[in-house]
Amino acid sequence: MRLASEAARRSVSLVVAVGGDGTLNEVVNGLTDDDGQSRSAVGALMTGRGRDACRNLGVARDLREAARRLAEGREVRYDLGLARWPGGRRFFLASAGAGFDAMVAARAANLSGRGTIPYLRAVLASLRDYAPAEVTVEVDNGPRWSGRAAAVITSNGACFGGGMRIAPDGDPADGELDLVVLGALGRWELIRWLPTVYWGGHVRNPKVWLSRGRVIHVRAPTPLPIQIDGEVCGGTPLQVSVYPGALRLCR
Repeated sequence: MRLASEAARRSVSLVVAVGGDGTLNEVVNGLTDDDGQSRSAVGALMTGRGRDACRNLGVARDLREAARRLAEGREVRYDLGLARWPGGRRFFLASAGAGFDAMVAARAANLSGRGTIPYLRAVLASLRDYAPAEVTVEVDNGPRWSGRAAAVITSNGACFGGGMRIAPDGDPADGELDLVVLGALGRWELIRWLPTVYWGGHVRNPKVWLSRGRVIHVRAPTPLPIQIDGEVCGGTPLQVSVYPGALRLCR
């Protein structure tokens, strides 16, 4: 096979993740050292329900097409995000967030269904416990935002939550992370603006603050839950940084 010959010539191995975005995250974390160096190229056969890796990283949805591309062995470099919180750290491919999105992620993990439906159901179920929280966000020791927020999301691509375009201009190969702060939206306001996230219209809301940077700090007087690629992992304070070109993806 061509992949075998290229691997022999370049001394590159390939590990293929079969599953959803969470499975791909697990594989990438298992292959990436603390300095952001990958021990192997990674491929993916996406069979999960969200499949944001298909939207953000160009992984083929059709399994036969994805397998054909893996056999061809074309390697592409993408950025990896790294989230750190008290007692933990984890690389991510799509997003790391604090606040309401982490609450939703916790509920969505226990719901059945494919695509964005479980996430949408989890949003509606989480509204009864929702309240904006005091948050301070700092970007590259420069731009700073402080106030009550629903959620703070750092994105390495355009999509999360099974197709929501949370950061419409997100590019996983630009060496930066996109920051989206959803301000003090009320419950009904959150419901009204939720559909616009699917095409990126939420960024027009004056309570949404956008920025971009390489190192982002999120702090809150009362610790907020955080999510890493849809998995709930501890709480704030949260530091997020980017490792440009650290992901070696075969697709």
